[in-house]
Amino acid sequence: MDWFENIRIVLVGSQEPMNIGAAARAMQNFGISDLWLVAPEPRVREDLARHPGGSLAYRLAVHAEDVLDRMRVVDTLPEAVADARLVVGTTVREREIYTGPVVGPRPMALRVAQVAPRGRVALVFGRETSGLTTDEIDLSQLIVRIPTSPRQPSLNLAQAVLLLCYEIFGVAQAPPPPEPLQLASQAALQQLFDDLKEYILRIGFTDEKRLPYAVRRFRRLLHKARLTPGEVQLLRGFLHQSRWYAQHGRRKTDPQE
Repeated sequence: MDWFENIRIVLVGSQEPMNIGAAARAMQNFGISDLWLVAPEPRVREDLARHPGGSLAYRLAVHAEDVLDRMRVVDTLPEAVADARLVVGTTVREREIYTGPVVGPRPMALRVAQVAPRGRVALVFGRETSGLTTDEIDLSQLIVRIPTSPRQPSLNLAQAVLLLCYEIFGVAQAPPPPEPLQLASQAALQQLFDDLKEYILRIGFTDEKRLPYAVRRFRRLLHKARLTPGEVQLLRGFLHQSRWYAQHGRRKTDPQE
């Protein structure tokens, strides 16, 4: 299971130091060690700075202190998932449209097991009180929802990490065939979507008010294609040339009159 090294757990806006430690322990239980924090609350930063003296996170980590020792802390989610070939967002909320299919833990684990042997996979978890924002979950190609009782639909953060790591570990005992192609990174896809935003605004396909909805639809469509790096470059080249033609009425290679 060498490909477990390609699985990254990303916690966004974490508020409770003890959840960080408990999540690290859950990861260690199932062979996953790459943990990133995105813009954690000040109390989390302060707690981690107290190690080795009185950190609650380290106290809860129990035999997973090395996960916290290697943990990365960054300011934005795009930084944490830039090299990922698959971004899995977690949510309990219903939204009008997602940028990828909504699945349960087992189908998620099967997809992770297909992609991770050839590239990075990031599992993204949101804030304890409010989860991921719409903009944050828009970075996902796959969305996972853990079935729970409507009386208490939201899980504790560390419990959610444990459940998804457990499912991946279980699937790894008899994994599906790996993804045959190298998929484009999140950073490359984001460049494509930035180009697309500019393009559809310039040609009048949508306006600023409806732009987020339109881009979300395009994200969903293109995520289904499982684009390779070369395909992303092809599409970006097409958008650049089309934008030039729309502005100048000719191809870049045409002689000027």
